[in-house]
Amino acid sequence: MRRQTILTMLAAIFIGLAPRPASTQETVTLFVTSMGTNTINVFRGQVPNLEPIKQIAVGKEPHNLAISPDGRWVATSDRRSREVSIIDTQRLIEAARIPVGRQPHDLAFTSDSRTLYVCHEQDTFVGVIEVGTWKMIRRLEIGRAQHDLSISSDDKELWFTVTNRPYKQGDPRVGVIDLATGKRVALIDTGANAHDITLSPDGHTAWVTNSGFVHIPDSRVDYVDVATRKSVGSIELGKYPFHSPKRGRDGNYVSREAQEMWFSDHGHKAVLALSLKERRVIASVPAGDEPYHVTATPNGTLFVTNEHSHSVTIVDAQRRTAAGTIKVPRRPHGIAALVGPR
Repeated sequence: MRRQTILTMLAAIFIGLAPRPASTQETVTLFVTSMGTNTINVFRGQVPNLEPIKQIAVGKEPHNLAISPDGRWVATSDRRSREVSIIDTQRLIEAARIPVGRQPHDLAFTSDSRTLYVCHEQDTFVGVIEVGTWKMIRRLEIGRAQHDLSISSDDKELWFTVTNRPYKQGDPRVGVIDLATGKRVALIDTGANAHDITLSPDGHTAWVTNSGFVHIPDSRVDYVDVATRKSVGSIELGKYPFHSPKRGRDGNYVSREAQEMWFSDHGHKAVLALSLKERRVIASVPAGDEPYHVTATPNGTLFVTNEHSHSVTIVDAQRRTAAGTIKVPRRPHGIAALVGPR
């Protein structure tokens, strides 16, 4: 028994999440977008037994989803109505709907939960929204339409990708904004179709997936040194890798000491664990059809949306196994978890 306990603790430390005593279960409130019904669907319960408790109407085609680090707010990009919807996580209502630019896509909160950044697939600015007043207080004009973004742990830089046109040689697809000045300070050519960008748990490396178009799958994932803003290498990750949890969006519970990153993979219909030290896939867990966004809890549970299966797969990241499935209304995409009794 003592040996098994030690092994369990070591496994938890390896993935950078807290050890889970066998007698303790997490109570999770899960928020999932449904693009087919224009709603945010809320589930609650102890893992793996989550039940639907609320369906909240929002704008047209809610896509990505972010939860503030303090757990107070959920934001979703309403792609077809040019809005961002804000969900009050205590009252489970839409607290605000904010006009933004054309086709908002990714969004993320700063670490102090005071600011929300929104990028656009058909506009060349990043919107800056003040939490609480829910007003767009600034537009960061950067000369590029954006797809996904990631905020540095010190809230000083915003990294973004561009994926609204196929890659051509010499066309930089990763950019960096200095948030103090609001200016774009770097464009980085990784040599491929940049899709999502996720800063590593320690903030030192930016990981870039390249399957930016459904009809152009790409197993290549590039990594960029954050300090020098130089592309330093790439690996083959699965078949069609997409998203990994990130802070300010769906990965607030990922430890800064984590030694793994988990990525959804369309081609293998799975979620894959990447060893940051070895830079190779060390685990694969089956998911549904077209897995997209992934969120994590402190005890090592992952939830991944499966857009074409209309479901969420529950994954025990420590044991490397699927732990259950949640049925979700049509076309789930963004997801985030809030842990603790409500």
